[in-house]
Amino acid sequence: MSLDLTRLMKPRSIAIVGAFERADAIGTRILSNLRKMGFAGRIHPVNPRYASIDGLTCHPSLSALPEPVDAAFLAVPAEAGPDLVEEAGRCGIRAVFLNANGYADGDAEGVARQRRIEEIAARYDIVLAGPNNLGLINVHDRVAMWTPRYMKVVEPGPVGVISQSGSIALILGEDERDLGFAYLVTTGNEAGATVADYLHQMAGDDGVGTILLFLETVRDPQKFAEAAREAAARGKRIVALKLGASEGGRALVQAHTGSLAGEDRLYDAFFRALGIVRVRDLDEMLETAALLSRYPALPPAGKHTVMVTLSGGEAALLADTGAALELDFPRLSERTLAGLRPAFPSYSTIGNPVDAWGLGFNPERFRMILDVLLADPEIGTIGFAVDAPGRGGGDVPYACVMAQACADAGNETRAGKRLVFINNTSGSGVNPDVRKILDPAGIPYLSGMRPALCALRNMAKLRPPALVRPALASPAAPSDGEPARFAWLAEAGISMVPALEAASAQEAVAAAARLGYPVVLKGVAAHLPHKSALGLVRLGLGDAGQVAAAFDSLRAILDAHARRGSPGAIVLQKMAGEGVELIVGVRNEKDFGSFVIVGPGGVLVEISKQSSVRLGPVDEEEARAMLYETAAGRLLEGVRGKGPWDIDAAARAIAAFSRIGAGQMDRLAALEINPLIVGTDGALGVDLLLEPLPAKPTEE
Repeated sequence: MSLDLTRLMKPRSIAIVGAFERADAIGTRILSNLRKMGFAGRIHPVNPRYASIDGLTCHPSLSALPEPVDAAFLAVPAEAGPDLVEEAGRCGIRAVFLNANGYADGDAEGVARQRRIEEIAARYDIVLAGPNNLGLINVHDRVAMWTPRYMKVVEPGPVGVISQSGSIALILGEDERDLGFAYLVTTGNEAGATVADYLHQMAGDDGVGTILLFLETVRDPQKFAEAAREAAARGKRIVALKLGASEGGRALVQAHTGSLAGEDRLYDAFFRALGIVRVRDLDEMLETAALLSRYPALPPAGKHTVMVTLSGGEAALLADTGAALELDFPRLSERTLAGLRPAFPSYSTIGNPVDAWGLGFNPERFRMILDVLLADPEIGTIGFAVDAPGRGGGDVPYACVMAQACADAGNETRAGKRLVFINNTSGSGVNPDVRKILDPAGIPYLSGMRPALCALRNMAKLRPPALVRPALASPAAPSDGEPARFAWLAEAGISMVPALEAASAQEAVAAAARLGYPVVLKGVAAHLPHKSALGLVRLGLGDAGQVAAAFDSLRAILDAHARRGSPGAIVLQKMAGEGVELIVGVRNEKDFGSFVIVGPGGVLVEISKQSSVRLGPVDEEEARAMLYETAAGRLLEGVRGKGPWDIDAAARAIAAFSRIGAGQMDRLAALEINPLIVGTDGALGVDLLLEPLPAKPTEE
């Protein structure tokens, strides 16, 4: 359950502990910034050294305040924090800001200090902001619990910012793109209010339309997910810049699944499932916010994106940049090409992007091009890439004509289409003359070709939050050997190659005779997940002599790598038929959920290093989409005379495995089938790896 942040974010009265006459003191900055923002509530400075500060009566302590206040800002060193939080609690103050560092961001003493303020806050039902942060600004209610000395007065608007970095919040607060803000929030150590709590508050605020997140981590994933789903249900868009795409992160499970997914890939899947747009830098964040603030709804019915420019060279650059960003510019329909032909020389080729210079720029010809593109039902988004620097020059006169034509088309003509203008460069910002035409028409104007195309791609990929699908309730996996675990999966709907265990060479030969040649022998042990690397897999054994020799060899390898309590076993399987090998894995992460990982399997795992990741469980449609995000989809269609293979069976197996894996959240950290061999009629699992949850530490 999220915290009620009303008193924290919308206080009507504020006490500032540590207010000073010195201009650069933190408490003085809070007082100054509240006044600069036009805060209409009551402000009570607290400092026993002064009778008054800046015309306001100064009180010696929180206990001496003449009235209860909604919030207190503690502009004091960390050492004084716990006692003041205690005093605030006794005085009935239920929202407290702490900006000092030296808590959990510091040494062991600081960690203990933060635990103490958390305990005090819980006892008095106090909501804490921080510590180790810059505070927050509530623009619409004119609240600025904000420590920077030189605060820019932020213009009101629909964008909320939640940042785990103070400096990033300062950068965004400059509002270079004139987005207009509702909130700027820095979360600090999150001893009380977390990103999820602030997100929940903004999700329910009608003054917020787009929410920008700058994240190092998500501390309470389930509460975060609930808030994100609520925001989406209310039509709000969330854009997240999450650090850590290159970090090694915490130790991964030993299965291939861990090395393929990695922590950052899991965040990708987590955000995707919640309908959150993930961006990679601040420029992409700002342009995506500018675009989604104008077009918050899901993508239009027409799926195609068409770019229009006035230069063949820039058209080619747009095509190259779009391709690198996986933003597709499909070929125009024959009907649309025919409609455009009169505006172009007979010898020219009309492509997408469209070089609208044609016979030379002419307003009538441009309107003809615009009308034809607007009439194509397959086109959902039309982008106009212009050279219109903020300081003037370039193609500003042409860009103004283009902008006016788009504005004149009117909402009724543009119904179902999204028009977007893009400055090809971002050096001096967007052109004010062009913007004056576009803003009243509700047409976004983006800055810089690459970040703008990133924003268009992000809008095209925008999806509602994924449905929360039920896991498949299933008993714990058997612990008494691979054959039993194979049978366990088979009962849940995943076909596995039959397996028999042998304790001697003679048993192995007898088992091979029952299965039928050729067979496979594998040495298996819980502590040896990568069998092939140790020579523990022998394929295509065609007679009793080969089976007996292989058994003895595998037994020797297992003995050489044996651990107490895990001597290993030798398993026989009938050789699977020809087909495409896939890896299908599940990684269970406490609080985040169960993640599904799919990609080319067998030896291709290490060679291709391709995988698709989703928050599971997934259905068959989603499983099929995952396959086509890697080379697996193309392989299953058939390559070089082999195939096509049974992609429906592959999708069924992936969906079933994802449900089983999600049902093992409290038992298994990871599950992996590698390979799952997809034949012409069905799919068979060959090898299964299970990673148990780490043992809980015992109390001494």
